[in-house]
Amino acid sequence: MSIQTPVIILVETQLPENLGSVARAMANFGLTDLRLVNPKLDKCDPKAIAMAVGADDILNKAAVFSALSEATADLTHIFGTTATIRQMVKRCYTPNACASLCFQNQKWKVGLLFGPERTGLSNEDLSFCYGVVHIPVSPDFSSLNLGQALVILAYEYYIEKTKPKEQFLQTNETIPASLGQTHYFLSNLEQKLDQTHFWRAGYKKPIMWRNLKNIFTRMDLTEQEVRTLNGVLDALSKKKEL
Repeated sequence: MSIQTPVIILVETQLPENLGSVARAMANFGLTDLRLVNPKLDKCDPKAIAMAVGADDILNKAAVFSALSEATADLTHIFGTTATIRQMVKRCYTPNACASLCFQNQKWKVGLLFGPERTGLSNEDLSFCYGVVHIPVSPDFSSLNLGQALVILAYEYYIEKTKPKEQFLQTNETIPASLGQTHYFLSNLEQKLDQTHFWRAGYKKPIMWRNLKNIFTRMDLTEQEVRTLNGVLDALSKKKEL
């Protein structure tokens, strides 16, 4: 069973630019279900559509509700986003921990709740929430707008969903060089250095050569790069012969 895509719920959103940036962020990370509770704007305001940059379909399909209870009736768990919790006991999660928890409980239908730009979520809003997501930011400047906050949460959800490689080598039309190809180049290089008396003091060669080999073996050389390096050596040798 695959996890159900989180629902994004905005309470009393005021600025169309923020709404548009939310729609764009949702599209970036594969979220489609946007719900607006008592919005203070037209969901299809031209400014919102402009900020959505092609994600206006999310705005068009956004459901509008007059109360949070109606907007969340079909959900099993709600996570509110807030910097502070006033006089309430709630479990707090980082965005990563929240995403991980949702994937551990794939039968949950989760809503991510965002409050008004000026005041944030009220205690009444937070009383609907299973937990709170707290985004760690500098205490010297902790304010995030809706689009920024959503990008962080949506990113963590998407990482949990797709499990992308943490790092990889983009080789385009070539492929990584084999050890044999690298060793051939190194042999060619050593031969050319011997011919030009590069080592000068012979007793230094073992250490110097080991350091040179290390430079190339710790690189992610491609076949094309090895061919180029061999071509450089050949060209320099011919120039010296002339």
